[in-house]
Amino acid sequence: MAESAEELANNVTQLASFPDVAFRINDMLRDEDSSAEQIGAVIEPDPALSAALLRLANSALFGIGGNVSNVTRAITVVGLREVRDLAFGICATTTFKGIPNDLVSVEDFWKHSLYCAVAARQIGVRARVRGGDSLFTAGLLHDIGHLVMFNQCPDKSRQALLHSVDENDGVAVYLSEREVFGFDHAAVGAALARQWRLPDSLCAAIEFHHDPYAAEELTDSILVVHVANSLAVLTELDSRDYEDAPPIDPRAMDALGLSGDALLDDVAEIREAAGQLIRIFVN
Repeated sequence: MAESAEELANNVTQLASFPDVAFRINDMLRDEDSSAEQIGAVIEPDPALSAALLRLANSALFGIGGNVSNVTRAITVVGLREVRDLAFGICATTTFKGIPNDLVSVEDFWKHSLYCAVAARQIGVRARVRGGDSLFTAGLLHDIGHLVMFNQCPDKSRQALLHSVDENDGVAVYLSEREVFGFDHAAVGAALARQWRLPDSLCAAIEFHHDPYAAEELTDSILVVHVANSLAVLTELDSRDYEDAPPIDPRAMDALGLSGDALLDDVAEIREAAGQLIRIFVN
């Protein structure tokens, strides 16, 4: 039995390797001379990734109105560097399709993740966060550690879920996980992200999305995903009561210059945009 977040993540990487195309894109983007055409040539041979990027570029999230018909143009719309993060997210959903679990519907899991991804992007716009497009993938992958734990340790994961319902009203699963495992899904997700060689900014946003001020280096992306996670839960529940969601550190709202009431006005838009994206990531 694995005794650490790193061991759990390592077991999953042995079950399913991350698609090489994501790493090739990552390597190309380290070269400032790489063009959209060159990156498109790497993506085009992968039908699933190509189709997903085209559908994403044509979604309401980017507001183009269905006029993007080729991968190169899709990369330009999404953003040359941000396409790396989106490719990692699309590849992650594909990777986990082959890793079973009995504790959660995969569709429900990715639905929440997509709500968080869309919320993170919109919060980034509201807060004028630099490089906001990469926030989408940070939100998409924030709970990836749950899938690892459900697959590797279903009994202990079930125990943590039940304990959360009994003791924490179901909104602080990560606290129950820490009691049962000694670590939580955020730590597992970050460990997996590091093994997958995802960018440091994504790893940090995953690791500290429940406890942003525990990070040694606090960034806007960590704060955004922290807030977005709670907004995603409210979107799922169709609620305007912040008490129904994981608590938001008020310092995060202040640091980002956000208003709680204004964020609630985004719920309907988040649900609509995410609804279109569910067909891209969950099929």
